[in-house]
Amino acid sequence: MKRFALFVALVILVMIVSSCSSTRYIFDSDTQHSFKGYSSYAWFQLASPPDKAKPPTEANTILTTRIRRAIDRELTTMGMKTAPVADADFLVTYSLVLQSQMVMYYTGWSMPMGGWGWGWGGWGGWGGGRASLDTYTEGTIVVDVLDTKTRSLVWRGIAENAFSKPNPDDAKVAKVIAKVMAGFPPNSG
Repeated sequence: MKRFALFVALVILVMIVSSCSSTRYIFDSDTQHSFKGYSSYAWFQLASPPDKAKPPTEANTILTTRIRRAIDRELTTMGMKTAPVADADFLVTYSLVLQSQMVMYYTGWSMPMGGWGWGWGGWGGWGGGRASLDTYTEGTIVVDVLDTKTRSLVWRGIAENAFSKPNPDDAKVAKVIAKVMAGFPPNSG
């Protein structure tokens, strides 16, 4: 019976760890949009607020620089060149969501000392296991490509659960962005 309980606890632990650690890549595009001839891009910038107020600064400029650098590197590798917004074939931007998540680990049931039957002061048998709570960061990055003329979204690449800490290093960012950008441009007319 102890072996079965250990086996069940091990299976549950493997399921929890595997569900928390795998990055999922999702791609979507406008199937009516032609990506042929794309050779230049510009970074999409939101227009300044009407009251000319200074836009808020980003919380982690080190991470945003890593992400922009990685996207630039991937697009350059594809043969794309940067251009002024008015001359670019497409616009690129990204968003990053970092959320703190909690996971509870439960060790399952255990056999108390004394085994089955009547024990000291009550019923013997199975007792409660132990539970522990752990927190981790789940980071999702979304890379968007917009049509220069209409400013409408034509391609999106998403890496869900891409980052497990709020400040991933250059190598991790580069690896995730390379996989996201591998879906661009889509194989459509």
